[in-house]
This record gives sequence, C-alpha cells and structure tokens, in this order.
Amino acid sequence: MKPAFVLLDKPVGITSFTALSVIKKQFGTKRVGHAGTLDMAASGLIVAALGKCTRLLPYIEAQEKVYSFDLLLGISTDTLEPTGNILKKDDNSARTAKEVDKILRTFIGEIEQVPPAFSAIKINGKRASDLALKGQDLDLSSRKVLIRELSLCESTQPKTFRILCKCSKGTYIRSLARDIAEKLGTCGVAGCIRRLAIGSISVERASNKLILPQELLNWEIAEIKEGEARRILCGMPVVAANGQRLAVSGNPVFVSCNKQIIAVAEVQNGYLVPKFQLSDDFSASCR
Repeated sequence: MKPAFVLLDKPVGITSFTALSVIKKQFGTKRVGHAGTLDMAASGLIVAALGKCTRLLPYIEAQEKVYSFDLLLGISTDTLEPTGNILKKDDNSARTAKEVDKILRTFIGEIEQVPPAFSAIKINGKRASDLALKGQDLDLSSRKVLIRELSLCESTQPKTFRILCKCSKGTYIRSLARDIAEKLGTCGVAGCIRRLAIGSISVERASNKLILPQELLNWEIAEIKEGEARRILCGMPVVAANGQRLAVSGNPVFVSCNKQIIAVAEVQNGYLVPKFQLSDDFSASCR
C-alpha cells in the first residue's frame, strides 16, 4: 500500500484506538498511526496515517488545534467531565456572558496548565489515569501551553457556555474549563468537546478516503532525476536544482521523482538533505 492519510470524524462513545481499528480493517493494514488522541467522550478530527506516512505524524501533531466545548458551571468532578464522580457543587455558579467573555480574554497567550489526573501522561512509566483509578493522589507539574484564540460562541443558560478555542499541542481542554471556572469564582467541567481542526486540516474533510501526503501537507515539492533519487534514498544529499525557489533552509519539502513522492528532505544551503523515505520503489538500487 502506498503511504496515505485518512481523515476521521470520531463519534462520542468510542476510543481513538477503536476508530483506528476500522481503518485497519478497511484498508487491510496493521501499520496505522494517528495524530492526537481524543477522549472517549470527545468527538471530531483524527488524522490517521497508513504505512510510511506515520513518519509524517510529528509534523501534523505539532500544529495548533481548534476545539469547541461547553463550559458547564456548578460542578467539579474527578475526571473534569460531566460524567465523572462529583467532588463539589456550587448552586450559585450562574454567570453572565459578559462575565465569561471578560475572563476568557485573560487566558489568551502563554499560560501554565496542570494536566488532568485522568490523562495519558506517564508517571514513572505508568499512565496517570491508571494511577488515578487506583485512588492514588497525583501531583502533576504544570506545563506551558499557548492559547491563540478563546471566544464565547453562545450561552444556552446561565451555567452553560459554548466556547471556541485555538491552542497549541499539549493543551488539555478539560483543564482549561476547570481553570476558567475557578477564575470565575466557581467550579466547572468541560462537556461536548469537539476537535474541529488540526492546522489547516478541517474535520469537514473527513471522508474515510485515502489522501496522498502532498494533498494534506502544503509543502513545496522538489522534483529530481532518477540518479538523484537513488542518492536521496541511500541517505545522501543532492543539490537542489531549483533551490532558489524552495523553502527557507530547515523547512521540510517533499522529494519527487517521475511525479511520485519518494522522500522527505530539508533544504540546507542549497542542498536537499534526506530525512526519511516514503517509497520503496527505488530501494533496490541502493544495495
């Protein structure tokens, strides 16, 4: 199978792993990876990679994400979701849209965030969620994340607010909802979390169809000759004939031979320096 991507719109109620199992069966391959796990209670975009496209996933994971979620005021739970065990209630948690909007603005930019106890973060080689289920008290360190945009979409009632968020990799929406509620002087959880986009890739493109890497990543393409292709696939750099038109040094580009994407390289001082291979078609020539 040629390396390709599949865009999924994961529904609520299944794990990301289950969503990928459908792809494995549909395309008859076990080599499937994905960019960014979604909780079972969350829905939205999952970028699945087949074959050697799994090597492109770090480039996708590094891009900013767009989410929508409901801020539900008045309860605090162990999972930071409405379905978790209730830890605290506040009957006076009603707030106005104006109050919420004012607080949202204070979260824009680089902030410190403590991840949820129920998360996939590893502590001494074990998942935090597994330790939390055993009743262990966890002292998770805060981490810096970037909130690019945070805006109020609608308010259906004084305790429920739909929010749109554009944020960096590693941002936990459940933690964000908790922290917003605390700054409002109450408690709260995140509900109806939905990932709308990763970088320029929108959930609206989800179709369970194969997508070539150059159709998903908007990188420049360096077309080279067969002799140069053999060098690239053997891990040796080649002169970029159209180097003046290629991306700034250090940026990744697709390397193509006979109009077929065969590798990913970086532009360095006018050379194409290979990073990894995306095609086996020329491998025999390197032996």
